[in-house]
Amino acid sequence: MTAGAPPAAVLPDGFRVLKLEETASTNAAALDAARAGEPGGLWITARRQSAGRGRQGRVWTSDEGNLFASLLLRDPVRADRLGELPLVIALGVHDTVAELLPPLQRGQLAIKWPNDLVFDGAKLAGILLEGADDGRSRVVVVGIGVNCRHFPAKIEYPATSLAAIGVPASADEVFAVLAVAVARRLGEWRLEGFEAVRAAWLARARGLGETIRVRMPARTLEGRFEALDAAGRLLLRLADGRIETISAGDVFFGTAAGAGATGGHA
Repeated sequence: MTAGAPPAAVLPDGFRVLKLEETASTNAAALDAARAGEPGGLWITARRQSAGRGRQGRVWTSDEGNLFASLLLRDPVRADRLGELPLVIALGVHDTVAELLPPLQRGQLAIKWPNDLVFDGAKLAGILLEGADDGRSRVVVVGIGVNCRHFPAKIEYPATSLAAIGVPASADEVFAVLAVAVARRLGEWRLEGFEAVRAAWLARARGLGETIRVRMPARTLEGRFEALDAAGRLLLRLADGRIETISAGDVFFGTAAGAGATGGHA
């Protein structure tokens, strides 16, 4: 990987950034940095990725002009609370795009459980968390991909970009806002706990109270998106009235239900 120019943005205290021209994957680069002893708070961005990936090993399209960023965290929270982190990061990404959008468009922005950002139902950003233990601490890498200029056309879940919805923000401009927004949400989470995060997330959720389909590796369930539980898991009310608690899966709405999806970024 080749280092690029120093960052122009001023990051919040406790955070640093390494900007690369190209790397296989910013998540992989961040995990390598952790193994080399880097402390938490390191962002790695790249103009191009040669081997980006999404959740469950899916390919993540890495067109130049989009934002590819990964944040290295060390022991961000107790192990039993790690499931809260994707929702915290999703709020930071939502805050970022909402700040860039004209006020009249902000109502079309929502979070698709657990952490995809959608605009008018089309995917605009994805998040992928990966973990490791380097013998000194628990390492969590948060990968964030934002479609700034481009979006994949031939995928099974609709996608869009900032440029396509009339927001001509560069990857560097988006990152400058993102770094502040994510730091703010992480700070609030640590100070106020998860209940405030859960309430803020639900206020931005797509499909709450609606019939959705959740596809998991071994089965697919359909029901009403009832709420999130105290750990951030999706509560799905089935046709027979039972509540199913779901920790991970792909959510689909309307006629897209049952189709494939792309997710995450690394």
